[in-house]
Amino acid sequence: MTIMVGDVQAAVYEMSAKLYGGRRYDLVAFGRRDAAVPYIEVRDGIIHWIVRERGQELQHRTTADLTEALYWIALDATCSLSMRWELEQRHRFPEGRDTRIGWLAKQVELLRRLDSQWAEQFRAGIPTKCPGVRLEDVDAHPLSW
Repeated sequence: MTIMVGDVQAAVYEMSAKLYGGRRYDLVAFGRRDAAVPYIEVRDGIIHWIVRERGQELQHRTTADLTEALYWIALDATCSLSMRWELEQRHRFPEGRDTRIGWLAKQVELLRRLDSQWAEQFRAGIPTKCPGVRLEDVDAHPLSW
């Protein structure tokens, strides 16, 4: 089956409904953007993840695997949501605490809503991507009050 842009859009709407309580949003743009905002193009069944700013291409990844592209989209969307969440919760913790712990814990939780394998893949990469952050701290971080 050849992947079409409509296939990606439908999957993105399904993901957004899981993240936003049934509401459907574009978690990624579907057309050229030039503001460091990721966008998706589908050409000849190949999905292109592109980030441009001021006329310069900053990122360009390709895949013929819809699941892989959805993982990229999920990582980007859940990162934004989890960082906002952590900022709103920051006052609950002692000053000087590593704020990455909270947003990483929230991002794992959000990814788990979408796909448990994505959540575990992301979680497993935390020690490499975020030196100094211990998985035990991420796992123990309170996500509800």
